[in-house]
Amino acid sequence: MKKTTPVSDLLAEGKGLLQKLREGSAEADRTLAALRQVLPPEIAREVWSASRRGDTLTAFVQSAAWGTRLRYVLSERLGALAAELGAPIGVVKVKVRAKPR
Repeated sequence: MKKTTPVSDLLAEGKGLLQKLREGSAEADRTLAALRQVLPPEIAREVWSASRRGDTLTAFVQSAAWGTRLRYVLSERLGALAAELGAPIGVVKVKVRAKPR
């Protein structure tokens, strides 16, 4: 019978799915930080999450009003955001969601 591996060992090693989740979370944090860097402070603080898949950026805000302002401002700053991320942004999706507590 195969000896079981303690969960703490698996977490420390960061293999497989867990490692992918860690990397995805770190990339989302980096994307959010880059997005906030190029936005005016009053809009940046309203964006609570952002992620990038390929050339698509998805940003989450709490209200449609902030989503509209974000779309307007971001259209002028896509070049700066792409430079900050080191990757082109071709599509921007803004989603309105309540911020998790």
